[in-house]
Amino acid sequence: MLLALLSGCASYFPVNDRMEEWSKQGYRASRRWSSDRSQELLLVLAFSGGGTRAASFAYGVLEELESTPVTIDGRETTLLDEVDHISGVSGGSFPAAYFGLHGRGIFGDFEERFLKRNVQRSLLIQLLWPWNWVLLFSPYFERSDLVARYYDRILFEKATFADLEARPGPLVQINATDLATGGPFSFIQEQFDFLCSDLSTYSISRAVSASSAVPGPLSPLTLENYGGTCGFRPPDWIPAAIASGRSFGRAYVNARNLVSYGDSRRRRFVRLVDGGVSDNLAVRGPFEADVLSKPQEGERAGRFPGVRWLVFILVNAATTPDTAWEEMDEAPALMRIIDQTATVQINRYSIETIELLRSTFARWREVSADWSEPAGFHLIELDFTRHPDVAERRYLNRLPTSFHLEAAAVDRLRRAGRTILRDSPAYAAFLEDLER
Repeated sequence: MLLALLSGCASYFPVNDRMEEWSKQGYRASRRWSSDRSQELLLVLAFSGGGTRAASFAYGVLEELESTPVTIDGRETTLLDEVDHISGVSGGSFPAAYFGLHGRGIFGDFEERFLKRNVQRSLLIQLLWPWNWVLLFSPYFERSDLVARYYDRILFEKATFADLEARPGPLVQINATDLATGGPFSFIQEQFDFLCSDLSTYSISRAVSASSAVPGPLSPLTLENYGGTCGFRPPDWIPAAIASGRSFGRAYVNARNLVSYGDSRRRRFVRLVDGGVSDNLAVRGPFEADVLSKPQEGERAGRFPGVRWLVFILVNAATTPDTAWEEMDEAPALMRIIDQTATVQINRYSIETIELLRSTFARWREVSADWSEPAGFHLIELDFTRHPDVAERRYLNRLPTSFHLEAAAVDRLRRAGRTILRDSPAYAAFLEDLER
C-alpha cells in the first residue's frame, strides 16, 4: 500500500501553468494604477522580512494609514485607500498578500488567523505527522509544498493571483530568491513572462511559502521553466544592459539573470528560497528601475505620468541583537554562528539598499526643483530605532525572528508601527505637502 502511494507521487505536483502564447495580459505592474485611487499620488509600501515580528509591525502601519484621513482630488478618504503598490518579503509577505485579497477585512481576522497563532509549532506538527510522511518520502514533494498547504488552510483558502487581479486593491508583489542566481524573484507577470508561465493560476500560498522558505529548515519551492516557447521577447533595457558589458553593474546582473530563463532546456526548473537572502527589505530586484534608478538631468516624471507625489514607506523590522561575542569564554555553537553570520550579512546589505534609496530620492528632489509643476518625493523610513521610548526600542530589538510571538508582543509591535509612522518627521512633511 505504501509503495503504491509513493509511486503515485512520482511526478511533480502541479506548480505553474505554461503560457502557450505570450500576451500583455495578467497581473502586471500596471495593475497599481486604478481609477479608484488618485492618479496624482503614487504610494508604495515595502514590508521587510522578520517572521511574525515583521508581519505585526507592518500590520500596525496599515492600521495607522487607515486612521489617517486625507482630502485628495476633492474626495475625503484615508491613506490606506490610496496605497498603489505593496512589496513584501518573507514575514512581510503575509500581511501584504492578505491585505491584497481582503482589503479592510484584514483588520477583522488576520490577528486571530496568523499574528496570534503559533504557526511555528503547527508547521513542526505538520512535518512530524505520520500521514504526511508518505508525501515527504517522495523526491517530488518538498517540505515547502506541505507548508503551502497549511497556509492555504489557515489564511489563503486556495486563492490565486487571478483573485488578486479581480480585486480593486493595490498591486501586491511577493518576493523570493532564485537559488541558482542568488537574485530576487518577484511574483508578478513580468517575471513569469521569462518562464513563459501564467501567474494568474498560481497559488498565493505557494508564493508566500517560497518567500518565507528559510534555507535549511524549509526546502526550496520548485517552478517549472518553459522559457523560450511562447514568443516572448525581453524588453529593450535587457539587451542594452548586457551590451554595456558592466559585469559588476546592477542592471547588467539583473539582465543576465533574466535572460538565463530563456534556455528552458538547460534551466528546466527554478528553485526558490526565502526572499530575505537576496533582499530583506523587498525593494530591489529585476524590476527595481521604477523607483531605484536615478533620474537624469532634465528628466520629468515620465515614468510616473501625472504623479505629483511619489511616496515610499519602508517598513523595516530588522533587529540587531547585542550578543557579546567577544566576552564569551567558550566556543559558540555552530547554529549560533550560522545565524549570526546570516543576520550580519543581511543587515549590511540592507544598509546599502537604504543608502541607495536615500540617494535616489535626493536626486529626484534635486532634478524636480525647477519643474514648472510642483512635485514631492518622500522617502519615509520606519524601523525600531525611531521609537520615541528608549525602553520600548530595547524591547522591540530583542524580539526573535520566528513564526510565534506572545500576544502581548504582537500588540506592542502593532502599537510600535502606528507610533513610529505617526511620529515620523518625513511622514508629517508629506502630509503637509499633500495639504498644500
